[in-house]
Amino acid sequence: MKPRYDHHTLMRFTQELLSAAGMEKDKALTVSEILLEGDLMGHTTHGLQMLIPYLKSIEAGAMTLEGDYLIEQDHGSNLVLDGRFLPGPWLVCEAITLAAERVASAGVVSVCISQSHHIAALQAYLPRATEQGWMMTLMSSDPSVATVAAHGARTPLMTPNPMAVGIPTSDAPILFDFCTSITSNGQCMRSQQEGRLLPGPWIQDAEGKPTNQPGALFTDPPGTIYPLGGQSYGHKGFALGLWVEILTSALAGRGRSSHPDRWGASVFLQMIDPACFGGREAFLREVDHLVEQVKTSEPVNPEHPARLPGQEAWRKRDNQLREGILLHDGILEGLKPWADRWSIPLPSPLNPIMD
Repeated sequence: MKPRYDHHTLMRFTQELLSAAGMEKDKALTVSEILLEGDLMGHTTHGLQMLIPYLKSIEAGAMTLEGDYLIEQDHGSNLVLDGRFLPGPWLVCEAITLAAERVASAGVVSVCISQSHHIAALQAYLPRATEQGWMMTLMSSDPSVATVAAHGARTPLMTPNPMAVGIPTSDAPILFDFCTSITSNGQCMRSQQEGRLLPGPWIQDAEGKPTNQPGALFTDPPGTIYPLGGQSYGHKGFALGLWVEILTSALAGRGRSSHPDRWGASVFLQMIDPACFGGREAFLREVDHLVEQVKTSEPVNPEHPARLPGQEAWRKRDNQLREGILLHDGILEGLKPWADRWSIPLPSPLNPIMD
């Protein structure tokens, strides 16, 4: 039996580590909330796992720990923020707050953030909008990193460029979250570290040959991750990735053309209030109808019925809030040197550890 950990205990542990590293209290709280929300939803490569590189980035002086963002453009319903490499989860939550203050009157509010630090799992932010009855789109890229090639090419061009969408319903929300590449950098790194092959030929090596070896991404010269759709249909994933790249970086006016050398993120966030369109009740009527149609669709395999985007993440979230969080192997071991440095005890599991 794998150990499970209390959500609030992990939250306190994460806050204590970030505060000990020098992060302001409000920022440490928000970063902890978003990282743990990622683990609750099953995004174990982008949950507490990200605390290790975050602490390394703080130690290297690559993350700003104090102060505020700068508003570079404000036209009421659209804003551009300079994040000054402040903690990404805090910046995105600040952008959500800004959008929430305006969406009831504007109907649609869009926010671009340049020079953010890494923002963790995108799906973790969506309930902050759907719980208020709003739709939210969130996209991210990193102009300092290139691991995905254009379809038909082998030159690294952009990051996996994830996109997420939250849609309210009368019950559990619909929560999209996927990379526009066939896998993520984090999954490739974890597979390489654990000596595991990828489930399919998701990478092309430096010669442009498909492979399931994650190490092909880290050679010199490097291989690249295929766009969503792989070798045959990657033109579709590449188009989506290019769209994310343009909305996150080009729209904000700062991206790859300046050749940044600092790990971070360019972010696009858009909030929509259905009440300003066909009306909230009509919106929910249509969305609920679609949800019911999915649930009652005749399955190909009765053991695997059709499910809605985010349905499994929401189930995991509910389960782990009740039963405790299952952390991926090695996460707490990786954080132990930091905890020891600041005399912060590691969290104790809720259940006894069984071999």
